[in-house]
Amino acid sequence: MIIYGTNGAHRSTQPLPGIACPECATPDQLHLSVFSRYTHIYWIPLFPYKKPVVGQCLHCQRAWDEKEMPGELKPLATALKKQTRALWWHWSGLVALALLAVWSVVMSQRDSRDNATYITAPRVGDVYTVRQEDSTGKAQYSLMKVVGAGANSVELVANEYVTNDATPLSKLNDPEKYSKEPFPLTFLDLQVMMNKGEITDVDRLGE
Repeated sequence: MIIYGTNGAHRSTQPLPGIACPECATPDQLHLSVFSRYTHIYWIPLFPYKKPVVGQCLHCQRAWDEKEMPGELKPLATALKKQTRALWWHWSGLVALALLAVWSVVMSQRDSRDNATYITAPRVGDVYTVRQEDSTGKAQYSLMKVVGAGANSVELVANEYVTNDATPLSKLNDPEKYSKEPFPLTFLDLQVMMNKGEITDVDRLGE
């Protein structure tokens, strides 16, 4: 279950000297306060979305929100809102998501480069994630492992299990789950399978 909602924090309070309270006519008792409202997920702030302003008389305790604020206070409230910024940490969740997105792109590019390198120079122990489609057209994934490598071809054993998980390495890479009968493929065969999307990932374990 995703827990999300909104919250707020006080930003600043400014006195209004020389202005009498519209309710009790007491001078020099009016204050304007600005708050920053923000959204959060699991109580982690994502981004601020609103800066409400509240006016209050400290003498009679009468308070006004922006909608009901007397006319002479509205331009002062607007000016105070414009010069008040949200707290930096109200953006922390959004910044974290942006950094995560950048990290994901960098890691994806690195993985693609590694795959291109590994597929052209196979080594014993390399594990290929293989994508197939079942009779309904649904993607199924399995593994092939390199057990022998020559100048232009490799010997592989196929994993005898399939899963709908696109990253099956942790689930299926068990010696007992591989066939005992190897079969050959050329480097060109591997490259063609990679280009066609039949090999989706290459893991060189230990690196």
